[in-house]
Amino acid sequence: MKTKSLLYTVVVGIISIFMACTDKEPEKVVGCTDPLGDNYNPLAVESDSTCTFQNRFLGEWMGSIGCIGLFKSAFTKADMTFNEVIQKDEVNIIIQSTVGPLPVRGKLSKDKVVVDAKLTGLKINLKDLNPASPDEQIDADATIKTTLTLSADGKTLTGDLNIALIPKKDISLLGIPFSANSPIPDKCAFTGTKK
Repeated sequence: MKTKSLLYTVVVGIISIFMACTDKEPEKVVGCTDPLGDNYNPLAVESDSTCTFQNRFLGEWMGSIGCIGLFKSAFTKADMTFNEVIQKDEVNIIIQSTVGPLPVRGKLSKDKVVVDAKLTGLKINLKDLNPASPDEQIDADATIKTTLTLSADGKTLTGDLNIALIPKKDISLLGIPFSANSPIPDKCAFTGTKK
């Protein structure tokens, strides 16, 4: 009788353990669920909003640019280089122009890079802004604001660069006088192709 009772207790115990194990839901894997993300986890079934997309933007972009105002001569070409930074939702960008390299920081999302930068202490030759201007170097600041959109195939960046030059002294461009510390704005359409 003791053997039957012991056997019964063991069987009930095993069934209880089995039932307890099968009642638990499998643990959900949480992570980046977007295949385009740098940190994509193919096992993740629930997004934790940690996807980063820096790798989609890194590299050299051969650009064509068309300004509608006074900077037509200064920005006939504007190639860009996107470099990695520790903060994975940002990049360092070097915009190459006829007035020299312009370093800015961009904030990233899946298909956009947003730039809202102020550059200080620039040395600009007025002749670089317009060939008809005097060969005179001036001190200036500049602002660059843009939202560039990445194509679905990840090969093209497009958007308008809103650029403003802020001269530190009174200047004249194309016969138009500009006061010191007053922004001289221009809007420049940019299209870049990944090299």
